[in-house]
Amino acid sequence: MAKRVIARDPGAPSRPRRAYAAIAASLCALATAVAAAPQPAPSSERAHVAARRAPRAPTPPRRPLEQHAPQPAPEAPPAAPRELPPLDTSTPPPSLPRASRERMRQCASQWMKIRQEGRTVGTSWREFATRCLTR
Repeated sequence: MAKRVIARDPGAPSRPRRAYAAIAASLCALATAVAAAPQPAPSSERAHVAARRAPRAPTPPRRPLEQHAPQPAPEAPPAAPRELPPLDTSTPPPSLPRASRERMRQCASQWMKIRQEGRTVGTSWREFATRCLTR
């Protein structure tokens, strides 16, 4: 039995190469057609959303440099603040009565409670603590 030999042109591409070339050519043609196709009109949903948006006001034109508002002339520096009277160090500052730490915490919690209720009108912490710690 003799084998049948089919003569082939050595420069011609084989069948798989021809198939790949055909696929590549069709993809390029498809991409070109899609890019050249007219864009569809916006859908009714997008038009509805665009209609609800408020139009933006145009920005005013820029002024030339010479038309800017004039800058106020620099004023004289403000006068120096008046001097405070000297501190009186002849007597020590007032202090709270001596009390244990536990008693101080009790008074502090009472003060916070009274403050939250709004019953501290006209009373300072020092006045309250003086009365509370001496009980």
